[in-house]
Amino acid sequence: MKRTKKVYPNDFRTKAGFFTISWIHGFATVVFSLFMQFLTDYSGIDEAVGKVGFAAAFGTVLLLVTRIVDAVDDPLQGWIMDSAKECKFGKYRKFTLWSIIMCGSGIAIMFSIPQVIKSTPVLLAIWVFVGYLLYEMGYAFNGTSALIQKSTYDPNIRSKLTSLLRMGIILSVVPASFFIPIATAVNSAIGNMGKAFSLTCIGVTIFSCILSLVGTICVKEPYRPVSKAGGTENGGKISVKEIWGMLKTNKPLWVTAIANFVNIGYAISTAVLVYFLKWFYCADMATGAVDEIRYASIYAIYGAISIIPAFLTPLIASWVVKKFGTIDRAARGLVLTQGVIMGVIFVLYVLGILQMNPLIYIVLIFLSAIPANLAVIPSSLMWTECADYAEYTSGKNMTALVNAVNNVLAKAQTAISTVLPGILLIVVGYSVNSETGAYAGDLTKLPSMVRNITLMNTLVPMVVCIVSWAIFKFFYPITQETREKMTAELIKKHEEEQTQAEGQS
Repeated sequence: MKRTKKVYPNDFRTKAGFFTISWIHGFATVVFSLFMQFLTDYSGIDEAVGKVGFAAAFGTVLLLVTRIVDAVDDPLQGWIMDSAKECKFGKYRKFTLWSIIMCGSGIAIMFSIPQVIKSTPVLLAIWVFVGYLLYEMGYAFNGTSALIQKSTYDPNIRSKLTSLLRMGIILSVVPASFFIPIATAVNSAIGNMGKAFSLTCIGVTIFSCILSLVGTICVKEPYRPVSKAGGTENGGKISVKEIWGMLKTNKPLWVTAIANFVNIGYAISTAVLVYFLKWFYCADMATGAVDEIRYASIYAIYGAISIIPAFLTPLIASWVVKKFGTIDRAARGLVLTQGVIMGVIFVLYVLGILQMNPLIYIVLIFLSAIPANLAVIPSSLMWTECADYAEYTSGKNMTALVNAVNNVLAKAQTAISTVLPGILLIVVGYSVNSETGAYAGDLTKLPSMVRNITLMNTLVPMVVCIVSWAIFKFFYPITQETREKMTAELIKKHEEEQTQAEGQS
């Protein structure tokens, strides 16, 4: 029996494109979480400036300032994308192309600080800020969410494409998950951990950019010609009044935004995890000496185990969402499960069991990663549904602006998750000898720093997961009836627009 050929957007080329289109974004996001540790532990900034604790203060202040810039920059870029004209290459696809180049260039610059610049704070700030700005603008111009929303309204196909996108991103972060062991191996050959960080980052960045560019070429974006009837998404640039109206009336958007923002525990846990593993399990509190081989080994085990649920969960995410019935039920159920597991980790810490063996922590983090990774798919679909709702109520496609809200909140999470540990590091005068890896600050403050980092890594995630669940549970307004009505009207709207445009051409 002859197999029926699958058509767009369910064809092989489109699926392959979405699988690789965001490889650079995935790698860049995860490796950026190591940037603070790169500054404090491996860049040699403290030695170059000649001041203990300078790198920690510099990184905290600079990253906070850059996140403030994001609050203005992301919505502006979203408006630019939504207001752009349709073209044969694609309205959102052309921005994704630039996104890949800018994102890759920015990350490479940030992790490659020339020695001559490190000793001059002003030049150092300019260098890092330029690199971050390129990375941030590139990330904001990523139009993959808009491409999925525009390609189909079929929830099953959307789920498939989102799962493939997620699987590709997960594969792209494998080098980032093993970044410390890889850099340590490179360091054994060149004898400079700072340069090892830079070389590893640049090599993986180039590879990821190439794959993302190939993915962008493979993904076809539906062309919606401008209708002279006007009043639709192609009827000109989106006005400030229309943006304000969409933000004011889009309750699903704000419920989703607040629930995801409140669930900041994962971002904080990720920000402090490298410090937690290093100082909780690998350091001598009396001398400040760190067993770098043990640290690299533990990090490698963590990286290997953590990547398993990240890779496997997208394969069953669609099935899990179906079992829950709706995407909002799936999101809240999974976040609650994650919170319960983080609560178990906190209890074991209080009882003194967590300290006995790092494998206890790693196994529990593995278990918490399963619902956390599964929740990414329904959460992404909820943002897409918020974009549908914006178009349904306003008549214009504002997917990039909706995604900009998501980006701003995600970066606000990152800012807070960076600033809180950063403040902690500043208070204790955190400093590390970049050559020996030993603690160079006040040793009497080291135990309290490790205790506070541990609380950030256990208690905080438990609390915020429970609060996030409650927000999803009691406030998300879209029912299944509303969902079906909205989808039917949007499909009808685009069919009428296409018919009008073809009749006028």
